[in-house]
Amino acid sequence: MILTIFGYPKTGKTLLFNLLTRKKEKVDKFSAASTEFHKAVVEVPDPRLQQLADHFKTPPVYAKIEFLDAGAISLGEVKNSTFIDLLRRADGLVHLVRAFSDEEIVHAPGTVDPARDIAAMEDELKTTDFLTIEKRLERLAVDVKKMKVKELQEELELLLKLKTFLEAARPLREYPFTEKEEVLVRGFKFLSAKPLLNLVNADENSIQACAALAAPAGQGKCTALFAGKIETELLELAAEERPAFQEEYGLSGYRYIRDEFIKTSYALMDLISFFTVGEDETKAWTLEKGSSAFDASGKIHSDIQKGFIRAEVISWRDFLDCDGFARAKEKGLLRLEGKEYVIRDGEIVHFRFNT
Repeated sequence: MILTIFGYPKTGKTLLFNLLTRKKEKVDKFSAASTEFHKAVVEVPDPRLQQLADHFKTPPVYAKIEFLDAGAISLGEVKNSTFIDLLRRADGLVHLVRAFSDEEIVHAPGTVDPARDIAAMEDELKTTDFLTIEKRLERLAVDVKKMKVKELQEELELLLKLKTFLEAARPLREYPFTEKEEVLVRGFKFLSAKPLLNLVNADENSIQACAALAAPAGQGKCTALFAGKIETELLELAAEERPAFQEEYGLSGYRYIRDEFIKTSYALMDLISFFTVGEDETKAWTLEKGSSAFDASGKIHSDIQKGFIRAEVISWRDFLDCDGFARAKEKGLLRLEGKEYVIRDGEIVHFRFNT
């Protein structure tokens, strides 16, 4: 899974990247906006996996997320092809929004207004998709006249619908795509169709005022708050010293973005984790919520999916409470499920298959 961090210059993108990845890329508020991007692959922390690994006395193999810090984009310049390619590569987008005050850092839009910047960046993503559709429609109009091909006609009709949808100022993540339509537009990698996390970077003076902007995941979008500069300073202290300083900043109930980000991202993107366990390896796998056992088997290996027979399933908690499979089976907690079974978050799954 790839999450790409982007936003206007000097909003704290590299600082966030460092917090999430524990890297120390250079952060300089006086340097020119950089077009280079940083990349890191990090493990998804999961205490459930660690407990299962302890049971089997094997090292845990965590799921992984790749973070890209795409660099800064100036107002009205999302047309930059290199920048767009970085965004299209992502499974989800993280728009970093400035809410902190600093007279030495000029904010690109002129004044600090996070609500305005969130709306403006959404408009930029929709505009990019609109221009992509218009360009394709020009070519399709010619091709459809030359070739009476059903697939081209279907693509033309769908793109006209999407164009109308965007003209109504709605992002494509709100469009009710059918499975067939999703296949037709997969290659476009529309930006306004991607899950979007607006992450507001506040300070001790603005974080309470910005609280109304926070919104849980819904229709592929959510908004969360953090205090990047303060969190960076707090993390340099010993854990037992942090509460006192948080209280001094007026952030006694503050949740560290380093701890919350992955949970927020999984909720936004409708993702869950399932586990495979054994004497050789204890591993976490990422799966879209609502996926079947058949889908899950394909995550592990195409041969397992091809020869799928049944899935043995048990919740991680039941497994540990029973101290293993034998007692869990006696209590009826270890179940055999078919291809259509919907995998739940935190289940241990073992696949039976023909070779």
